[in-house]
Amino acid sequence: MSGQIGQLPRTHHQELKASFRRLAKDLPSLPGHYVKSLFPIASWLPSYQLEWLWGDFVAGLTVGLVAVPQSISYASKLAGLPAQFGLYTSFIGALLYALFATSKDVTIGPTAVLSLGVGQALSTYASGASTADQVLFALTLAFWTGIIQLIIGLFRFGIIIDFVPIPVISGFTAGAGIQVIISQLPTLLGIKTVNTNNAPIQVLIDFFKAISTSTQWDSTFGITSLAFILLIKFTTDYAVKKRGITWLKYVGFLKNTIVLIIYTGISYAVKDNKNLSFSIVKTIPYGLTGIQQANYGVSYASKIFPALPGIVVISVLEHIAVVKTYGRVNGYTTNPNQEIVAMGLANSLGSLVGAFPATGSFSRSAIKAASGVRSPVGSFVTGIVVIICLFSLTNALYYIPSAVLSAIVINSVADLVEKGKLAIPLFRSDIFDFLGFAVGFIVVIVSSLENAIYASVAWSLLVLLFRIARPRVQILGRTATGAWIDPAADDYDTPATSSVSVAPETSVPTGILVLKIDEALTYPNSNYILAIAKDAVLHRFKYTNTETRRADKNWSDTTQEQYKALEKKKGQDTDPPPNLRAVVLDFSNVTHVDFSGFQTLLDLKDDLERYTGYPIPFYFAAVRRTQIRLLLGVPLHVIGADRNVTAGSVEGQQKKWFKFKQTPEEAAAQEQRDLAALEYFFTDLDSAVEAAVGQTTSVVQGAKATVNIV
Repeated sequence: MSGQIGQLPRTHHQELKASFRRLAKDLPSLPGHYVKSLFPIASWLPSYQLEWLWGDFVAGLTVGLVAVPQSISYASKLAGLPAQFGLYTSFIGALLYALFATSKDVTIGPTAVLSLGVGQALSTYASGASTADQVLFALTLAFWTGIIQLIIGLFRFGIIIDFVPIPVISGFTAGAGIQVIISQLPTLLGIKTVNTNNAPIQVLIDFFKAISTSTQWDSTFGITSLAFILLIKFTTDYAVKKRGITWLKYVGFLKNTIVLIIYTGISYAVKDNKNLSFSIVKTIPYGLTGIQQANYGVSYASKIFPALPGIVVISVLEHIAVVKTYGRVNGYTTNPNQEIVAMGLANSLGSLVGAFPATGSFSRSAIKAASGVRSPVGSFVTGIVVIICLFSLTNALYYIPSAVLSAIVINSVADLVEKGKLAIPLFRSDIFDFLGFAVGFIVVIVSSLENAIYASVAWSLLVLLFRIARPRVQILGRTATGAWIDPAADDYDTPATSSVSVAPETSVPTGILVLKIDEALTYPNSNYILAIAKDAVLHRFKYTNTETRRADKNWSDTTQEQYKALEKKKGQDTDPPPNLRAVVLDFSNVTHVDFSGFQTLLDLKDDLERYTGYPIPFYFAAVRRTQIRLLLGVPLHVIGADRNVTAGSVEGQQKKWFKFKQTPEEAAAQEQRDLAALEYFFTDLDSAVEAAVGQTTSVVQGAKATVNIV
């Protein structure tokens, strides 16, 4: 018959043997490939073109000039650490990442969200500690964060990141952006009595209560610098996009640096005026003289471990999101596992030179890409620029106004807040994605980053499990054009008065039930699929097992009573339902069948036999070849026995279903049974339905089934 599968696939034993042979063949080359994958620079550096150098230099220089004010701001205003540690984190992250990166656009260093996470970890787990102890905690946190990231990357566990969807990450980052802005409002106005490590709602309440205590000159520096930054931003955007003055984009990139230089100059100019009181950064150690190292002792690690999960998840999610975004936009392939390795090395080795946890930066990566970077060499340039700053500008950095740093932070997270615009299309497209966005966003606003991360991950796993456990099971009908659809499942049954399109008329051969499962058939969803299938039969087909006495049925079997109640509800004016002839299963979307799923099909077969009083054949369409061997047992209809099940027949001789070794005669007999069962498997749905119709014609008339089930 057309569309019928005529050849048995390999057994699982044969598949395993073939897999081991392939592994043995590839094994000698695997260690070399693995080691080579850890050093991407070895593949791209030999082919580096000198003409790329100018683009890398300009991009690296631009990002370096952006990284200096951002790093100082994030360290002092968000992480709650001395400003120099932001610079240490920035230069070592850029240098190490360039050696192991698979992305040319990404820059590793302090970021707003991760720095805020570090600050909240210090507030929670090192509250009341001295500045030196908090620095030690942050550096040790970086070391262990890097170790965990190395384990994830080296053992190629990066797949775990795929379990957190983009909407959840977007909601979390948008909420985190708002939390960052709220946390900077007190410093922007010189208010010193607000604990910015509280939940954002509480910070906002305390801010308005204490707004009368704001200082004149801090407020002046903060508000005017923020306005100046925004003026440069919107002016340059207009000039570039509307007037075509493309070189002004670099002025826009450097807006934070320009404003920082101007206001630091003003601060220096009025340093001797005792009537002007405002907060400044003060001493930043020259060069690398302020470097400290983490505590690498295992005993101290116990203090760090409670903060680790949140910091690791934030850093990995943020970094992979940046890497994937710019790899997709600029048309090159990235390796998430290798990226996690690069980040792990930057964090673990960075702790040797005073770095706190770092990850990929959205804002600096955007600037780097827009500046025309050609390779990871741009990161080397960025690192060198930051080092030059440490050795030449620390005296000038002394006079940076604190309020200006808050203005820089607020401007830098604007892109994160803009991710909130994703909520509207999510609401229109998928309610679960919208709720995932809302969970990440709301928990950040009312609680902390750590709690928001846990809530976001928990929601993602919950939705994933729900979708596995409650897949869509469609009852298909064929349209006049030959397409198979489920009008109810596809929302085609909407009334004609609605703006939604109404389904075309569908039909299915009398007595044939066509089911399509849109998920793997496994233990979490097997009972649900069984219930859906039985309910479909109850509502569509006649109950024909009337010869079995009630006393001979199971005490809990009320199927006949349910059927009568449904028929009574329909009324006498409706046509009687047809006899069930066969079940056709569309497995085109079923990626896996485990033993529980297999057992479910057998249970369904038994239940339908009790419903009809005669055997019901199952026909399969579009089954993956790896699943056929297991599903052959459905036509054979055995668990622990081989049976010849024909209408009214007595079960044949029992045989063992599984033996480690078969005799040649047994193997040949098994092969014949499998080939006979293979007659119920087809490559397409139309062929399967055609076979079901042709082999079950007697059931249409209401007669007992005469189909010979293998």
